[in-house]
Amino acid sequence: MKRYILVMGGLLLFFILGFSSLSHALLAQSINPDESWLTIYQDIDRAWVAEKVTLSLHQGENRFFLIGDNLLQERFYFHPYNSSTSLKAISTTPTNGYQIEIEAQQAGSYSFLLSFFMNGFNWKERYMAIWDEKNSNFYLYPSVFLSNRKNINWKNVHVSWLLGKPAFLFDGDKGGIPEEAALGAADEVQPQVMMTRERPVEMERISEYQIFRLPYIIDLPSQSVLQVFPGLRKFPVQEIIRFDKGNLKRVLKMKSEGDPLPQGWVTIFGENQSVLGTFQFPWVRTQEEFEISVGAIKAFQVERIEKSYKRLKVDWNEDKNIADFWSEVIIEFELENRGSVPKPVEIIEPLPPEAKLTGSQGWRWEDGNAHLEITIEPEQEETVTLRYEFREVWS
Repeated sequence: MKRYILVMGGLLLFFILGFSSLSHALLAQSINPDESWLTIYQDIDRAWVAEKVTLSLHQGENRFFLIGDNLLQERFYFHPYNSSTSLKAISTTPTNGYQIEIEAQQAGSYSFLLSFFMNGFNWKERYMAIWDEKNSNFYLYPSVFLSNRKNINWKNVHVSWLLGKPAFLFDGDKGGIPEEAALGAADEVQPQVMMTRERPVEMERISEYQIFRLPYIIDLPSQSVLQVFPGLRKFPVQEIIRFDKGNLKRVLKMKSEGDPLPQGWVTIFGENQSVLGTFQFPWVRTQEEFEISVGAIKAFQVERIEKSYKRLKVDWNEDKNIADFWSEVIIEFELENRGSVPKPVEIIEPLPPEAKLTGSQGWRWEDGNAHLEITIEPEQEETVTLRYEFREVWS
């Protein structure tokens, strides 16, 4: 697994007949890591590579020139494992590499941790779900796709992926094949899709991020997609019929008690394995309520009717000219449930600035909108009325 070249210069000091001379020896060799770790970021075309490498050192000062097309000079770490060695300096070179100076107390083989960024990696979340409408349960089956678009075959690598946007972002073109092509398994790409073993994915919380780790090492071939199946999640679900600013839609409301869930797309199956469709799945944090909008429902109808608009009074300015009006608006909502089960309904109607609700019928003001929650019984019709007053500026 050749990814970069190490050119090593050792400084050897000889004492012969009272004379001293300095000998410089250069050695070019390919580094084959003893152990490798990949942490894949989402949607920034990056992975953080950490590798344990073993180097043969001379006693005293050792100088290395690390070069390779896969090294991105955005972050770079080189750290000794053994206290018998110490890192003296790291500097960049004009040839997209690094010069590393290490002091060794005695000659021998020593381990080092080499870490850097590499492009050509990404991950996406996909979900399958079963909505048990009768028992009000939602069964979620997550699936993660880890893509390696580099022409590098990774052997025996620890893989993890990070949920959450890192503080750094980079410019530049993405390398390798397009993500859509990799996930879509286009003919010209033909990525290898591997099914992981049936073992749970380990999760570790780090600050506001979430790191997911595979509990075993794997091979990750070049131009491939690794498919991972985290565990089943079950949620109690409440169906809401929402009439929001003139749009009628069906919403599934849930609360996550477990670990965070990445955003992605979810394909939902209903009774008799019927496909309801594919919908957006939000980024869900622990103990957070979330919603999935699953389109309209045929067995429910809402009609919005503007019944009345009139001006109630006039405000005058100091010059005895009209400054503004106070006006009243009355809107009716005719609700019809043609189904066989009761339907909870939310109505959200935008209000003008400084509007005041009158004759509420259960309406409340929230974030500049009028909100009403009501349940319509099966085969029933009901009319609700919204009444409010607001100030109109005269111009």
